[in-house]
Amino acid sequence: MGTYATPAQLADALRVSVTAKNSALLEAAIDAASAEIDHEAGRTTGDELEDDDPIAHAVCLARGIEWFKSNDAIFGVVGFADTGVLAAPKDGFARHAATLVPLKQSFGIA
Repeated sequence: MGTYATPAQLADALRVSVTAKNSALLEAAIDAASAEIDHEAGRTTGDELEDDDPIAHAVCLARGIEWFKSNDAIFGVVGFADTGVLAAPKDGFARHAATLVPLKQSFGIA
């Protein structure tokens, strides 16, 4: 399995610092996003994505942010004092999967 970003890079994207309290959550978010990327790319052994692939890196950070913040939206909404309650996106990984199309090794038969 690839790891397409680091907890420090995710923390930078989130505009937070890595702390003892959040480091495990940052790592878990990166691991979850990386696993989704590997699954979606459908690569075979010997043809794995490079850890520094720019598309995988961008998707890993974007999806990692969602994973990190998912506890704030546990019931499908995110509350903000200035904007009211916002609904969390319902498409899950679908929009990220579209970004990964150039990295796919093969496509299934419909």
